[in-house]
Amino acid sequence: MRRIYLLSLSLLSALLMITSCDEDEEDSHTTYTSDAMLTWSGDYAVDGCGFILTIGDEQYKPTNEQDISSYYKTDTPTPVEALIIDYRKKGQIGCGLSVTKMNLVKVVSLRKL
Repeated sequence: MRRIYLLSLSLLSALLMITSCDEDEEDSHTTYTSDAMLTWSGDYAVDGCGFILTIGDEQYKPTNEQDISSYYKTDTPTPVEALIIDYRKKGQIGCGLSVTKMNLVKVVSLRKL
């Protein structure tokens, strides 16, 4: 029971952190297309971290990962061409019982390479 409580609290905290962006800061973003690797790290309910987009050496957390097709939920990273909106800021993401800072982006479209 305690594990379920901690997991629920971690997930709620992560969702609040992701969605607590200031509206005024959305003006400082960049939109671009890039080749990337899309990794499915597992469901939050089983200590996963959802989708992670890697471009070069940088990791990005999609703020709209619920819009990404389940087609990309694979055991191996998927090479994609991604059109993203980069908010140029980091957010605290709850992965399992830990909290990680990642760059926040919105995925506009994906195309498997």
